[in-house]
Amino acid sequence: MASSESSDSRTNSLNTTSSHNDDSVTHIELKGWLMKRSKMSKKWKKQWFLLKNTELLYGDTPEQTSKRIPLTNSEISETNLDKKNFAFRIKSKDIKRTFYIHADNENTQNEWMQAICFAKAAGRHGDMSQACVLQ
Repeated sequence: MASSESSDSRTNSLNTTSSHNDDSVTHIELKGWLMKRSKMSKKWKKQWFLLKNTELLYGDTPEQTSKRIPLTNSEISETNLDKKNFAFRIKSKDIKRTFYIHADNENTQNEWMQAICFAKAAGRHGDMSQACVLQ
């Protein structure tokens, strides 16, 4: 019998909670391993990602997620950069940078893209009129 513990992206987990006390603030959290393309070397590197509210944090390990991608003024879309399957990009207008990320499979890609869109929309203080449209 195979062990159910592994270090691949199947460790992704999504938690969404809503509080009606704070103007319907939604707390979204998703975490797991994804591949991110380095800005300088253009190489793909396995990184731990943590989506928490309106920020996407990442780093080399779950304990070291000090780098951040602000989602409030960002665009998210699929990409086929480097002919990678299940890749998407986050273009942050706040820091004028585009981040390229890819997942192991289509389900994981869709889960992350949808969660990021929800987090981005929640950051607009309940104004869901500007929610993402996944392509």
